[in-house]
Amino acid sequence: MSLDSSQSPGGKGKPFLGIHLKCCNVYVRAYVNASNDAYVAKCPRCAVPVRIKISKEGGSNSQFFEAN
Repeated sequence: MSLDSSQSPGGKGKPFLGIHLKCCNVYVRAYVNASNDAYVAKCPRCAVPVRIKISKEGGSNSQFFEAN
């Protein structure tokens, strides 16, 4: 993942990604974890964890993803 982790959409607040969780058809925000190496979230209905690694090489500039 090659996002500028210093900014969220709109440039203010804590950085996050938008994720559509297909398991329960819900949208959540994934926030940067304490070690600054991944965006993490859980499905609010079934508690399935999602982890998106932050990488300095390659990756995506997208701020919205889908997860199964």
